[in-house]
Amino acid sequence: MTVVANPTEIRIPRTVVVSGADLRFACAHLLRRLAEGIPAGHRPPEILEATPGRSLPASTDFVVEADASRVETIGMPGVRSNETREQDGESILEWSWSLDRPVWKGSYLRHGLLIAANEGRAHVLGPVRNLRIPGMRHLEAVLPAVAAAISWGIDPKVLRELVYSWTGPSHSIQWAGQNRGIALFDDGSSCTSEGLSRALSAFDQKVTLVTGGPGFHAGFELLDRVRGGASRIVLLPQTPEWIVSAWSQLSDVRRSSTLQAAAMLALECTPAGGQVLFSPGCFPAALADGVTRRGVVFAEAFLDA
Repeated sequence: MTVVANPTEIRIPRTVVVSGADLRFACAHLLRRLAEGIPAGHRPPEILEATPGRSLPASTDFVVEADASRVETIGMPGVRSNETREQDGESILEWSWSLDRPVWKGSYLRHGLLIAANEGRAHVLGPVRNLRIPGMRHLEAVLPAVAAAISWGIDPKVLRELVYSWTGPSHSIQWAGQNRGIALFDDGSSCTSEGLSRALSAFDQKVTLVTGGPGFHAGFELLDRVRGGASRIVLLPQTPEWIVSAWSQLSDVRRSSTLQAAAMLALECTPAGGQVLFSPGCFPAALADGVTRRGVVFAEAFLDA
């Protein structure tokens, strides 16, 4: 027998833990943004990220599972990709999310629309294409956050505004703005080839990739990712010569002398409607712009050109 829990009043959890693989950070960031819409008179929850391999904090009373990653929690309220759990021998409908089918309580996609549902009542938030974050992959962070927000009593109109104005975590595949119809995504905090590879995997279309610098290294796995994810490449100053030589066989490769010059090259070679990903994939050189500052400098040059 399947029963539906009775939502008699709003219950805001005290401590929310977000679990997941690559997307828990983005999901937690969006949840903190959505918590701004919690009804007056209710205290927003503390939102934490689950540390892989470690137990959840003792104060946890709500779990949000991003990118379908599961954590061992028996009977704890939360948002999961599976919408049922067992309680006293009965199946209880959970708050949940889905990429491919409607859910009774939570969030899902339907004909390219992002939908929040509460006890079967569907609220269309808007087209997925209008979200500022890139790619279907990121929806595995957005949908769990939306499901949690609707369970906390956040008004769908407020939820819509907050979701569609969200630009992502700072310098972590963050939507930085547009120029000449070209969108810029700032992943300036990326300091490893693994981080660059994850950033490329977030996009559904090939991008203009701005990357490199002193100490940049690329293994065979990254070469495959770049080949499949970048149609044009702008290499940052002091990128090793062997990278320039090897990558010239992969794509349209251009070299720059400064961050500002790299921004101009990216803008010039990307067609309207395209996307530019700034993801250095290595630490900045000594005495150069810092990890976050380089993203700011690049974005300013790109948007002001």
